[in-house]
Amino acid sequence: MSFVQLQRPLQRGAAASLRGTTTTTTVAGLEERFTRLRITLQQTNAALQGTRYASVKSQGAYRIPNKKTIAKKMGAKKTGDQYVIPGNIIYKQRGTIWHPGENTILGRDHTIHAAVAGYVKYYRDPTRHPTRQYIGVTFNREDKLPYPPGAPRRRKLGLVAVPRKTEEAPATPDALSPSGIPLAVTRLPQIEMPEETAPESVEAAVREPKKTPLEDGNSIISALIKDKLHKRRLQQAAAEKEKERLKKEAEIRMNTRVLRLQDDYSYRESNWEIGRLVGDVGTIPGSEKMDSRRAKFRLRRRKRMCSFNAIKKRKAAKAQLREEYKARVRANREKRIAERRAFAAKVKAGAAAKGGDASGKVEA
Repeated sequence: MSFVQLQRPLQRGAAASLRGTTTTTTVAGLEERFTRLRITLQQTNAALQGTRYASVKSQGAYRIPNKKTIAKKMGAKKTGDQYVIPGNIIYKQRGTIWHPGENTILGRDHTIHAAVAGYVKYYRDPTRHPTRQYIGVTFNREDKLPYPPGAPRRRKLGLVAVPRKTEEAPATPDALSPSGIPLAVTRLPQIEMPEETAPESVEAAVREPKKTPLEDGNSIISALIKDKLHKRRLQQAAAEKEKERLKKEAEIRMNTRVLRLQDDYSYRESNWEIGRLVGDVGTIPGSEKMDSRRAKFRLRRRKRMCSFNAIKKRKAAKAQLREEYKARVRANREKRIAERRAFAAKVKAGAAAKGGDASGKVEA
């Protein structure tokens, strides 16, 4: 429709120019028709396109599509020969698809982390397992894993090379070494060795220093403080000595273990002997320091049961003492009641005897 309206004025204008009309009339007619065409074009375009704009602005939200889950992002995070630092994630997995190898650690969700700074290596080690595949970290990019069997493991201990201080012995022409060679020829470096101190007793180790009286009148306070510190040092030394003695006893007890032949032809200890090795709670030094969590829990449970049993024994002893006290009170009460009854009967009998004598006298 709009295309026909656009062509009509052009055709009429061309026909009018051919008929010899004036140019002013033609220009005026064209301008009028073009004005009408603009109005109709805007109306027809809006109707044809059908554009509709939103009247309310809505906020969008991220929604997970159906039949989809959040990505877990598993797999390799570092490639072979890539540089890593301690703590970097090398491989994320569910289950041990890859096992931790040299200088790597395994997290509780089976994620393999780098334990040292170095270069990642993916390898197999038939000497450890025929089918497992490992991930390791080497300090040098040129190194290959696994290391040859029997080779020392490479570690970075963080040590720094420090030159050793040596002094040459004074060279005298007459001095000879024990082997008969002049010292002027040998010139061996002498290393300074610490002087050996003779072992002293506990009392000598914590010997009290000499008292120096003060001139400002605080000599008594200073003497008391020194005396207290001296006693504290003695107590600490005695505690350390007792700890060493208990440790030696534990070592002797551990070294004298007896294995007996069981019914299934296996050598093992009896249960009571194994329990005796542990000893009482708190007596063997180091018993409070366990390597495994289960051992810590067992020790804690045992201490708790010991405290509970001690509380039960104390309660039972108190109850027994209470019952004994009640029994003594009851016996004393019965004894007093019996004495009172006997005394009342005696008084009654005496009164009856006196009444009988009085009545006899009256009759006489």
